[in-house]
Amino acid sequence: MSSPGNEHFVFIESNTTGTGRLAVERLLRDGRTVTFLARQPKKYPFLAELADALTLEVLETNDTAAVAARVGEIHRHRRVDVVLTFSEYYIATVAEVAARYGFRYLDPAVARCCRNKHATREALRAAGLPTPEFRIVSSPEEARRVSREVTYPCVLKPPTESSSAGVRQIRDAAGFLEHFLTLHGQRENARGQPMTGEVLVESLLTGPEVSVETVTLAAGVTRIVGVTRKYLSEPPLFVELGHDFPGDHGAELTARSEQATLDALHAVGYDFGPAHTEIRLTPDGEAVVVEINPRLAGGMIPELVFYATGIDLLAVLLEQLAGHQVDLEPRRQEFAAIRFLTAPRRGRLAAVAGIEEVRRLPLMREVSLNRKIGSEVGPAEEATGRLGQVIASGPDRRRVIAAVEQGRARLRIEVEALSEVAA
Repeated sequence: MSSPGNEHFVFIESNTTGTGRLAVERLLRDGRTVTFLARQPKKYPFLAELADALTLEVLETNDTAAVAARVGEIHRHRRVDVVLTFSEYYIATVAEVAARYGFRYLDPAVARCCRNKHATREALRAAGLPTPEFRIVSSPEEARRVSREVTYPCVLKPPTESSSAGVRQIRDAAGFLEHFLTLHGQRENARGQPMTGEVLVESLLTGPEVSVETVTLAAGVTRIVGVTRKYLSEPPLFVELGHDFPGDHGAELTARSEQATLDALHAVGYDFGPAHTEIRLTPDGEAVVVEINPRLAGGMIPELVFYATGIDLLAVLLEQLAGHQVDLEPRRQEFAAIRFLTAPRRGRLAAVAGIEEVRRLPLMREVSLNRKIGSEVGPAEEATGRLGQVIASGPDRRRVIAAVEQGRARLRIEVEALSEVAA
């Protein structure tokens, strides 16, 4: 192992904004060495800005054998201490590479299970935990039969996608077949990885949705960081439009959510690192796991955790991967909230007015845009369609929520109609 502060971190892809960029910048600032493997480096605008400080290699990262071979070559020339990713699509690949070379990471079988929502469902059911009714559908003929058997409304989703992509509430057989054929016809995901055409069908879970943020130090040793309240878009979509941390569901529901998460992580054999477990608090009092995400939460939740508690989840992950002691002790007990910006209609983003005014509001911590002015936008159908966010924090929950909602309301999103293209 290299000395602390001088480790070599090898990224196998990442997310395109947020924690991925922050992690690279932090590692370089702290004197760590960074190698970044990517099949399409242009997906990461921040790499160009940091080109002189890191090593970038173009590689077919969808080929796990090629990735493992290249990491081995790098390791022989300049010792590798950590392999990691901030892209959910590459977690299983990183787990395989880490296991091959003895790096710290999640067990590959656990990574594969959590990345496949159908496999997760089966593991939870086998452990006797509550789940919605579910089945996998693989062909149009089977879809026609199932469309006559299911109870509506139900939910259709691709088993291995991310960011709520393709997840829809379905109200009737016609809608079932239409959305099934859309998902079934997709042969690649956003990262060019093959999709099988299988579709997961689930009964609809109702009630508030929360997520439980955890860090697993070893198999059976999991620390709960907190429970996040989530605000979702109206059906048929499930886009997250806001979060509060910690949530305000009361001691009993919070305890049920935490226990359901610990039970679920145990059921899949979770043995290392952060997890973001989503749960529905159903009307009959059950806390039912929606999915286990084997990574830090998205949607700026780690930032909310930091503002509310002082716990730096990104630092925890990086130090855990490097084999150092991690600090999960809260330094304060406050509240943080985020509300996302979305386009009111399809078109070209002309302006977002009021940003500087909102930044000056009391308790406001961040006002950010994720899309450039002039880019094509539309109503968010998944998390990647959100335009930006406002974050507030402070010691009083009601004041924080009022501040973040006021800030969101004062931002005026201007969308112009797209010019017609001449034939």
